[in-house]
Amino acid sequence: MNDELNNIRKQIDAYVKGALGEQEIEELWVKFAKHPELLEELELEIGVKSLVEDGKSGDAAKKSASIKTLPTWTWHAAAAAILLLVAVVQVFQIPSKANLEEFVVASIKADQLETSDGIRSKDVTITNADSILNLGFNEFVSGNLDRALYLYSEVITEYDYEPYGSKAYLNNGIIYYNMANYDSAIVAFNESLSRNTESKMMQEKAYWYLGNSYANIGELEAARNAAYQAYRLEGVFKKPAFLLIQKLNYDLGYTEAVAPGQ
Repeated sequence: MNDELNNIRKQIDAYVKGALGEQEIEELWVKFAKHPELLEELELEIGVKSLVEDGKSGDAAKKSASIKTLPTWTWHAAAAAILLLVAVVQVFQIPSKANLEEFVVASIKADQLETSDGIRSKDVTITNADSILNLGFNEFVSGNLDRALYLYSEVITEYDYEPYGSKAYLNNGIIYYNMANYDSAIVAFNESLSRNTESKMMQEKAYWYLGNSYANIGELEAARNAAYQAYRLEGVFKKPAFLLIQKLNYDLGYTEAVAPGQ
């Protein structure tokens, strides 16, 4: 534990000096997420708050030896360290205080549906499958979810080849999710993933909403695994997936670094 504290202290020192890259900062946050009990101890060890509060009174020189190892800190740097600690506390103490529902999507918006690619040129033809996908979108926007499901199911039946099969299944999963039919949503998202081998964006979307679906039915380990797959694709759902993973870690009782699937 002492070695880990010393390592984290060095990383914060590097952070306030601007020497950490984005990936290194994120890894530092992950360490706090795995060991939230280190936050208070770390704050006391470094004495940043006391350093700022005492100002130029001279008392700062009497602080712990750990402060003396950071002689190049300025008041601005110390304040930055406090802001980092506050941000970490706010982000990673949330899992212990909030309900799981606060981390999952309540409903999925229409802009997440897959439609035709929308490419217009003399070399591209809009197929019947494209037209049906777009009709399904219009029905979804109009609130006719059953009709939208029918149209996407027609795409699956009549045009079950890529990219139409994976798009239609993804769309059905979204509709089932909004109908709170999470079991059917899980089936649909998994079907989309099994067909899609080309679109990273669709994979991320399917994994993210799959994780949310599992969370809604209490399958926390499966939710964690799916959210991790969304996170590792490093797209638009990376941050919400990260937060959901931390909440699931807390609820599952993981206090050590345990990778999904282990």
